[in-house]
Parts: sequence; structure tokens; C-alpha cells
Amino acid sequence: TTVVAGGADAAAAAELERRVAAQLYGSTDEEYDPAKPNDYDEFCRRRVRLKAEEEMERRRQEQIAKQQAAAAPPPPKEDDFATKMMKKMGWKEGTGLGKDGQGIANPLIMKKTDARTGVIAEGQKREVPQPAAQSGPKKAKSTPSLQMRAPTRVVLLNNLVGAGGVDDELEEETAEEAGQYGKLKKCIVKEFKGLPDDEAVRIFLEFVEVESAKKAMIDMNGRYFGGRVVKARFYDEQRFASGDLERKDDE
Repeated sequence: TTVVAGGADAAAAAELERRVAAQLYGSTDEEYDPAKPNDYDEFCRRRVRLKAEEEMERRRQEQIAKQQAAAAPPPPKEDDFATKMMKKMGWKEGTGLGKDGQGIANPLIMKKTDARTGVIAEGQKREVPQPAAQSGPKKAKSTPSLQMRAPTRVVLLNNLVGAGGVDDELEEETAEEAGQYGKLKKCIVKEFKGLPDDEAVRIFLEFVEVESAKKAMIDMNGRYFGGRVVKARFYDEQRFASGDLERKDDE
């Protein structure tokens, strides 16, 4: 029974092949007519026309895919450094700062009073940072004395967080933020007892290049973060290398 069934399938396949060949090239039983176009030429024309149709359909599908991709909504933007830190501390979008939400709900902005001066005021809404713009909160005016210090590869940050604000993720998140200024070699977070709240947590950023440290110091000094004004300055490389990270009286 299996042999008979196999033979029948083979015969059916052969018959189908014969019919397709007859459609493409004509039947071998037909008498050759010189007045009729060559069947092989017609087959070539059909094949070229079929390929052209397939290429047009492929291009049409690509155009549809591009239009669908352009019309698709953009992926949600990742929170900037300041927003992530504030959310980690319990802040929610649209609510005020503070334990009971009693603080301001809008960002602080600079309003000009004349060509050279301005005042800090509460804004109307929180602006989403644009990709081309530098992320992070608004900055206060940099202190001239900090700008005049001799640049080093180490930057010290104070008042990014207060006493008791250090957690396991602070060092990693600060290093990620500092990496936008250049290659970062090391990030160290130290909290010291007995110091004022704005000086209790000292964050050290060691860059590979001095130019990267300059960019970080200029940009991060005076930034508003969670109601705090960040203080940044260059730190002595020899003291940092020897592990001397405590605050001195002359600082």
C-alpha cells in the first residue's frame, strides 16, 4: 500500500511539472509556428515583470514601515540626575518638597531685574530637559574665589546631600552624572560627624584629565539640587592620594 501511494504522489508531481512547463514554454505536441513569438522570450519578459513587481512591493513596504516608525510615540525620557535623587528621597511629580509636602512644588528660576542682576523665584512648572541642553537643576552664580583656585584633577562637592543622606546608590549615581564631563577615575563619598549639615558629606571626583575636572567644577558649582546649593572646588591631589579627606580649618 505504501509503495502504491508513493508512486501516485510521484506521478502527480510529474504531471504538475509538465503543466507548468507547458504554460511557460508551450506544449511539446504543438506544431512550431514561426509567426508566433518565441515562448522562451515571453518567459523572460514575465520573469523580469515579476521581479519588478516584487521590487516595487518591497519598496512600498519599507516606506510604510518608515511612516509607522515616524508616527510612533517617542520612548519615555529618562529622569535626569536631580529628579532621580529627589524621587529616591520620596518626592513625587507635582508635590512639594519636605516630609509632609509643605515645600515648593515648582522649580526655582532666575528672573532678571536689569542687565546684570536678578532674583530667584519659584517657577510655574517643571521643564523637561532637552537632549541638546545640559541636564540638571538651575545654577546660582559661581563664587569668584573658587574659580581662581589652581585647577587639579580632583573636585570636591559639598551640600549635594546633607547629614544622613548617604545611601548605597549615591556614589554610583554621582559618578554617572560626573562622567558627562570626561573620563572619571574614581568617586568617593565620605560622611563626617560633627560638621555642619552642608559640609557633613564630602564627595570627591577624581578625573583622568584636568580639563574634565574644570568642566565639572564650573558646571556643578552653584547648582540647585533638592533645595540645596551645591558647592564645588578643586582639591589637592596629594592629599587625596594619601587618603586625607577630612575638612581642614583653612577650607
